[in-house]
Amino acid sequence: MPSIDWNDLRYVLAVARNKAVAPAARTLRVNETTVSRRIARAELALRSKLFERIDGRCLPTEAAIHLIEHAERMEAEAAAIVELTAGVDAEASGTVRVTSIPLIITRLLLPAARELTDHYPKLRLEVIADPRNLSIMQRDADIALRLARPQREQMAVARRIVNLTYAVYGPSRASSTRLPWITYDDGMSALPHVAWINRALKQEGSRAALTVNDSEVALHAIKAGIGKSLLPCVIGDREPGIKRLSGKSPVLDRECWLLVNPSLRHLARIKAVIAWIEGVLPKHGANRRVGTT
Repeated sequence: MPSIDWNDLRYVLAVARNKAVAPAARTLRVNETTVSRRIARAELALRSKLFERIDGRCLPTEAAIHLIEHAERMEAEAAAIVELTAGVDAEASGTVRVTSIPLIITRLLLPAARELTDHYPKLRLEVIADPRNLSIMQRDADIALRLARPQREQMAVARRIVNLTYAVYGPSRASSTRLPWITYDDGMSALPHVAWINRALKQEGSRAALTVNDSEVALHAIKAGIGKSLLPCVIGDREPGIKRLSGKSPVLDRECWLLVNPSLRHLARIKAVIAWIEGVLPKHGANRRVGTT
């Protein structure tokens, strides 16, 4: 990589993450002119244009994409060195950002969060309930739980931790299984539980009563009596106001993977949160499976 000031790379990362100069400036607590000047200096040092300004957004060029990958690794390593030098790694202190789909966050992790924070009073847990796969390598989160084997972010450390079984659930007051289906929008059709529902719709020759974009919304729709849908058994079997309609045997299972940035995995606070997550999921009745990519 050509010679470039690390401080300038901080500005490149901020613009790449915020997609614009103004929010990047707010993140860095500087003015917009400073951000623009630093980006220009980085471009001059590298002799490459780093961002294309399209419709008010700053989109990274191909040259910037490669630079950002290196800068993110440098950022993570620098943060780890600072923490180790300061000695904070010894007692699981600091902030850990965990992301997963809203259903996992609200129904499994949050109810057990107090046992973690009580045990580690200097630890601050940030949870990001988001159906999107937020980037571990770009530090959008430190730890991610995903219901599929990761296809991207090959540099992240990934481990399969549990196997979540699924069944069909409907409202408790339903007198039969002949309820309309609650399915998901077309952009989610490749997901295993959505594909299963869509096959059932096709076999029945029926139409869904409701389309949603998140399992937490589907759960609330079931409780409202709108119809039936698939849910993880560890959640559906414990949730008041709904009941299993598909019998004792699950109809589907999905792997749950834990991802962590490799530059952070040795930190005590990261290890503490990972151990807590691995304890929470099996405790709630998921079938445990362990493996690595």
